[in-house]
Amino acid sequence: MLGEMFVNASIVGKLGILIAFAPVVCAVLYAYKPTERRLALMRPLSLAAIFGGLTSFTSGVVAVASGIAATGDLSGTWRTMVLGGAETVVALFVTFGALTIAWLLVSLGMRRTA
Repeated sequence: MLGEMFVNASIVGKLGILIAFAPVVCAVLYAYKPTERRLALMRPLSLAAIFGGLTSFTSGVVAVASGIAATGDLSGTWRTMVLGGAETVVALFVTFGALTIAWLLVSLGMRRTA
């Protein structure tokens, strides 16, 4: 289901989801070999992932709202609107899930340094 939503996502949506995995890669490297430089890089990468996820979500909301506005009769479009709304939330779900994994890996790396 998530894979199908990724295929149907816009370019902005796909980029937002892909950006979410940059902190995970950095966190894996930090967990493997903890350095202060890698830890410092986690903060801006996390912010980039958050902003990318929010941008993807916002662009999805705009697309759904534009589709609603373009439809003259709303009687048969509820299913489409709900599906579009669900697809907009996928970017946030993936972003915050990836950030959770990334920061758990960072905590593992911090444990190794202590």
